[in-house]
Amino acid sequence: MLNNINALLKDDFLVQILQKDNFMGWVYSIDYDYALVVTNDLWKAKVQGVPHNCFLIAASFNPEDYQNVPEEEREIILLRVNGTTKLPQDNDMIRTKIDNYQKQTDIFVNDLKRDFDDITKNMLQFGGLECRVLGTFFVRDNELWLGSDIESFAVAARLNVYRPKGKALETIVNYVDPIRKKKAVEDARALGIQNPIKPFKIGTIRYTSTDRLHRGSNEEKVPFFIQPSDFLARRTAVLGMTRTGKSNMIKQTVSVVKRISDECNVKIGQIIYDINGEYANANQQDQGAISEIYKDETIRYRMLKTEGFEELQNNFYIQVQEGFNIIRNVINEDGNSAAADVQTFLNISFDEPDISDIGLHKRWELKLAAYKTMLAKAGFEPPSNNYKVYFEANKKVREAVYNYINKDVNSDDDRRDVKDPKNGLTLREAEEWFLAARAANRVSALKSSSGENWLDNETLAILNMIACKNEKDSYINGYKVLVNAKKYHSPRRSKEVGEEIYKHLLEGKIVILDLSVGDATLREKISKQIAQVIFNKSMGYFLEGRTPPNIVIYIEEAHNLIGKDMDLTETWPRLAKEGAKYKISLVYATQEVSSVHPNILANTENWFISHLNNEKEIYELSKFYDFGDFSKSLLRAQDVGFARVKTLSSPFVVPVQIDKFEPEREIERLKSIKR
Repeated sequence: MLNNINALLKDDFLVQILQKDNFMGWVYSIDYDYALVVTNDLWKAKVQGVPHNCFLIAASFNPEDYQNVPEEEREIILLRVNGTTKLPQDNDMIRTKIDNYQKQTDIFVNDLKRDFDDITKNMLQFGGLECRVLGTFFVRDNELWLGSDIESFAVAARLNVYRPKGKALETIVNYVDPIRKKKAVEDARALGIQNPIKPFKIGTIRYTSTDRLHRGSNEEKVPFFIQPSDFLARRTAVLGMTRTGKSNMIKQTVSVVKRISDECNVKIGQIIYDINGEYANANQQDQGAISEIYKDETIRYRMLKTEGFEELQNNFYIQVQEGFNIIRNVINEDGNSAAADVQTFLNISFDEPDISDIGLHKRWELKLAAYKTMLAKAGFEPPSNNYKVYFEANKKVREAVYNYINKDVNSDDDRRDVKDPKNGLTLREAEEWFLAARAANRVSALKSSSGENWLDNETLAILNMIACKNEKDSYINGYKVLVNAKKYHSPRRSKEVGEEIYKHLLEGKIVILDLSVGDATLREKISKQIAQVIFNKSMGYFLEGRTPPNIVIYIEEAHNLIGKDMDLTETWPRLAKEGAKYKISLVYATQEVSSVHPNILANTENWFISHLNNEKEIYELSKFYDFGDFSKSLLRAQDVGFARVKTLSSPFVVPVQIDKFEPEREIERLKSIKR
């Protein structure tokens, strides 16, 4: 009977975590935040050392006599080594060592010339460790729970301390509480994922840069897993210096999201703002570009016309309002908005009115034709050589234009005919037509069929800009103020780029914006424009009572887009702050923690931190969770892929060596799906 009880108790979670052979000391002082541990060189050697920041556990019970353990002692306190602490007798021990060294005549000692007697040597081997209390493991309703603190402590309690390894350590670092597990299932269902999603391995536990013992040949490398649902509709920070593994981490995330999409048959769109071109193009440093691994699922965009890439710029002749918004911003930034006609032009709306309002719609057609004519005059290449504009002009207006064009012609045989714009005018013909209409209007106001002025103030302002003259016929810069916006225009695009990209995301595609080529100012404006479309479209789904699509946005050099001085009402901070509500995930990477908007940092659920090279960034990071415990390590350790990880499901920061992204394995996985 007793043997059966002992067999059952061995299955208890706490008994499994506590590994008696890994004993390495006792707690000699404890409070709610810290525990001081006395250890010994021999005990540390038996457990392959006690690295800085490693996990320890403390408990008072004997796992081999668990059936007799009082209920109040059935718990394990989780600790993390923060540093060393002095024992009361340390000063005496130091004096003993110095006295001995002063008497030495040889560098090395041997059995014949022992430096200390056995008792003294034993005393010298003891030292103290300062540990942070991370929480308390206990069992309730046959489930393992972890409280984030300790409920109470007994000063006189004898707490044995162990360094967990293998399966015990795996249980600790991959712990997810029962409530969070249930919530993850609910969140997944809300995202349209009905099938259970298995956690995925992201790396192995690594405490220090020097990993000769705790990750050596005699030590089993403990895997670290992440819950895939932590990433969807969440914010993830990937922070660290250049070449410390940020890109590798993002590639891992892209592949995980793609795996979720494939295995759960759910469309999840992903868009990468590729500042350096490393995801869109294969290179020697980063093997396996995302665009090559997911060839059939990836659409690449670039600011310059390139084979295999779609163009990022809009066609201002087709995406009229989007192009006009860019022109308006450029004119304002250049400080060229002083002229009255330019001011009138900047306040125009090119939104199409209801076609049933015939008069208003005809005025819109006229204004639009004049605007496109001005684009051509300013050097914006049209979609084709014979591109035409269409608008209506009554007989009297046509006659006035006809008379002006032929005002200096005496013979009827030499008089030029004037085309009816209803049948279409080329942009060159339209320029001549509008300039003639403007001149005729100055002599006698042109009237519409209803008796109103045929040229309203907005259209007249555009014609003045084409002519580079104001109402008094004095010179103005006119159409020339548009010239700096030409680089944002592409004559080859037939759809608005933001709308097109959002459609790809709806279909679950991977969109890569290669921003490594082209003008930096253009890059920023187009990036913002596309982000605004994504945010507004998904918000529209939400407000209409429909389910928004799952979208993940990846941003490199994020401090340039969501800087700390930005207003929270701007596109990027708003997307980062509110996007999760609309099922938009944000993964942002940067080496400048202090430059990212503090509100965004405060709302970030997942953190992957590698080497940072200055104390200012470390200080900023130490404000969040328990990253302060790793400040020295983050500053010193420059190992590629060595990260400190905090996820939504994980209750504490875990030091992890991130696995190298293996494109071959992912390609094989994709092949197996197609078989």
